[in-house]
Amino acid sequence: MRRRPALGALALSALTLAAAACAPKDGEGIATAKASADPTPAPASSSSSSQVVTTAPKPPVWPLTGMPLADPAPADHPAVAVKIDNSPDARPHTGVNQADVVYELRVEGITRLAAIFHSTPADPVGPVRSARSSDLNLLADLNRPLLAWSGGNPGVTEAVQGAAATGFLVDVSHQAATPDYYRDGQRVAPHNLYTSVSALLQHHTPDGAGPPPQLFSYRGAGDALPASAADAPGITIDFGQNVRTDYAWDPARGCWARYQVDERHPRGRSSFVDSDGAQVCPQNLVVQFVPYNPDTVDARSPKAETVGSGDALVLTAGKMIAGRWSRETPLNTTTLTDAAGAPIALTPGRTWVELPETGGPAVIPLDGGAAGGLLSGG
Repeated sequence: MRRRPALGALALSALTLAAAACAPKDGEGIATAKASADPTPAPASSSSSSQVVTTAPKPPVWPLTGMPLADPAPADHPAVAVKIDNSPDARPHTGVNQADVVYELRVEGITRLAAIFHSTPADPVGPVRSARSSDLNLLADLNRPLLAWSGGNPGVTEAVQGAAATGFLVDVSHQAATPDYYRDGQRVAPHNLYTSVSALLQHHTPDGAGPPPQLFSYRGAGDALPASAADAPGITIDFGQNVRTDYAWDPARGCWARYQVDERHPRGRSSFVDSDGAQVCPQNLVVQFVPYNPDTVDARSPKAETVGSGDALVLTAGKMIAGRWSRETPLNTTTLTDAAGAPIALTPGRTWVELPETGGPAVIPLDGGAAGGLLSGG
């Protein structure tokens, strides 16, 4: 029987693997990506041609959460991706707790969020901020999502509009769908622009975007975690630039409570809450180490390379699993595998994906005392 490694050793091995994440190869950009082959497996059959072994179809689930779906009809619409400000002045956010999946990635001096809504609309949601070149590859696997954003340098704006013109996304930016946005007079611009997921979905046409694919594998009732899964009270992700994010496992709620230390929110006041007062606490946390390169349209802006492969940590059900991520083209979903090469299945529910830089600042496991102090407000 394989011995289960300790948390510290598991994290250390994941962070010191020799193979660095690789950037996309020439020709793998969004404009030239090829759709992946049909992943639907053929029915299993016995060795006898007169017998066919079939299995009952799995019940339908929401594709971005793995949660049960009694009637597939409500899921027959595209995902809405909203670019959300994450500067200290943007907190607290509105609607972020309704997102099925949230990506956090580095931009100039801070991080920014890409919140993906499908099972639950957020009305309102924001503050909405500008797109980045990173978004095009990051979101291309969502089956032509509606992208909500506001502003951007001319190169990024041209790239987003080009992606919309070639059918990779639907542009529902502030410029393209102005009546669906408003400014909150109680907050200071530019951290005060909001929209509505339900309103943006009205821009969906029957011949346009469809439902997103399932981004992750999910465990069924009674399915075990891999043997390499180790107890994990929590983790700290240091993005540098005065941004440090903590997640602490909350066994009472069965989720990873999020905290963010920045210049306005010291450790004692770092609880990351929505404007309704509810703390962000996803069932799953994926830490995906990616290269950042200077953006060709703005060298000051770091571009996250999310096509390729690299190290990953998956935190789910109070455990941490060290592994790898891989993605062949922008149209392919990202695959997560453990040290044995087996797919990592998440807990049905919401997922936050952190995109720290390969070889960048530290990613540190929290011990039980530090995690308990966060949960108790210390």
